[in-house]
Amino acid sequence: MITIHEKTAKSYDALGLGALLPASCVVTEELNGAFELEMQHPYDEGGKWRRIERGRILYAPTPKGPQPFRIYNTTPSMDSIKVNARHIFYDLLDNLCGNILSAWTAVQCVARFPGAMAYPMPFTFSTDITKTGRLTASRVNPVQALLSNDENMESFVETFGGELLRDHFSVAMKESIGADRDVVIRYGKNLVGLEVNEDESDVRTRVLAYGKNGIFIAVDSPYLAEYVYPKILVLEDESAETTAQLRQKALELFREDEIDLPKVNIKVDFVPLAKTEEYRDFAALEDVRLGDMVTVINSKMGFSKRAKVISYAWDCLREQYEKVELGDFLPTLASAVTNGTKSYRVAVEAGLEAKNAIAMLSGRIAITEQHFYVAVDTEDYLTSDRLFRFGEEGLQFTESGIDGDWRTLISPDGE
Repeated sequence: MITIHEKTAKSYDALGLGALLPASCVVTEELNGAFELEMQHPYDEGGKWRRIERGRILYAPTPKGPQPFRIYNTTPSMDSIKVNARHIFYDLLDNLCGNILSAWTAVQCVARFPGAMAYPMPFTFSTDITKTGRLTASRVNPVQALLSNDENMESFVETFGGELLRDHFSVAMKESIGADRDVVIRYGKNLVGLEVNEDESDVRTRVLAYGKNGIFIAVDSPYLAEYVYPKILVLEDESAETTAQLRQKALELFREDEIDLPKVNIKVDFVPLAKTEEYRDFAALEDVRLGDMVTVINSKMGFSKRAKVISYAWDCLREQYEKVELGDFLPTLASAVTNGTKSYRVAVEAGLEAKNAIAMLSGRIAITEQHFYVAVDTEDYLTSDRLFRFGEEGLQFTESGIDGDWRTLISPDGE
């Protein structure tokens, strides 16, 4: 059930202003990134749609239980209202940290957040990280102070690392928000609803290790033969006094850091995948949560590695996943909305917030690695016959679908 509450509500146990009857409602969340809700609500005869206003709060199911989302955009159409809302955590975007300067422990740093804000808010801050370090934040909002990767500021995540757990008005920076639920998935062929990306650009299969007094040893990965040439990494460690010590350090790079394995990113779309026989091989992902560790086994190459759940899309009406993404998570790969204007990921995908900003124009936008698409006659660029696209070829138009003939309207040189 999805309920709507007044702008000032802090508790959501009661129905608030009442329950809504949306046609669709999906929550998406990224690890240390965006946490948003998108809802489509018809103009129902009972007039429930009239309760939808910017600033009011939607209380909706998520994988971690019901959560509050504040409406920041409404787009009426002929037959329904499209609603975009952010998790209540993003109320912190409106506040300001006058000055946080700390060279203490992580626990002491988060304790300074409430007092540093320009005005009080009902949020609590906590961490289980035990590191010490330096945090400097001045005249930025609390979300930036926590998550920004601005090189001119030492935010909490830049200093201490950690993963963000948002639960109502509780803000926790954890060493890890997930668990290992002993989930194993295997892949080795293309499946409908499964997109696998393996990036070997950083793979290293041979370590040339140099230690004290010129000692040297070469250590090869067990996956050396999987590649045409050895991929060499030079390791220099003056603290190593024997070749045995050097060998151990090299083996740790293979066993613990997995430098000899490609980075793996897997996107599982449960809707089409459920129609295949292989669905049972991935059904276990329905029980994982954001930040959980999953063992991924490549049947073809014969290797296994661990990957995190780094994002998901959750159907609030059916209370089940639509999509789950697994990958080699690094704090720089997914960034939160930290300035109130955009969300971004250092990847080929546009951030959810950027997409929502564009969607206010038409609601028919798609961004891929190569192109920016605008669908004219459907809501999906993959099924639309009439499309505009912008990319290296300039601005183009087609009336025969994405794989049809494209006519150039503006060339890459502006003609």
